[in-house]
Amino acid sequence: MINCTHGGGSMKTRRIAAAALSVVCSLSLAGCPLVGVPITTVVLDNQATFPVEVVMYVGPDQNVLRDVLTAFGEEITVTVPAGATRVIRRNCDELQAVVIDNAKLLVLGGIGPEEDTQVLRDGSDFGCGDTIRFTFTDSALFTNLDISTSIN
Repeated sequence: MINCTHGGGSMKTRRIAAAALSVVCSLSLAGCPLVGVPITTVVLDNQATFPVEVVMYVGPDQNVLRDVLTAFGEEITVTVPAGATRVIRRNCDELQAVVIDNAKLLVLGGIGPEEDTQVLRDGSDFGCGDTIRFTFTDSALFTNLDISTSIN
């Protein structure tokens, strides 16, 4: 009688295990930002005294007009507490253009100054894999909201 097992299982068992491992690895890599498509990061950094409600749009076309981006792009609405940050990540194909269409300082009952930005575009304003940081600050009397932009 010949024993066809070598080190823990038959050849058929090893082939099944290898196939299963291959499928698991493929599925896990598909959703992993460290492997595959590079990621662009947007940081919303609220250095203001009150929360800031941000309406931002991102889109896959770096040449898109602002009105088209705000009509058909992915809308991201988030309220960033005072002193806090929020991070949004998208693969580089999905984030070719980004704009803050409206940022509102929530001083009293949702009333406060508002501000927006120009469209930032991949290739001219930032590159794939960069971190785009929008920093929100307010004036001493809470009458102004300013947005500064930096790219790293």
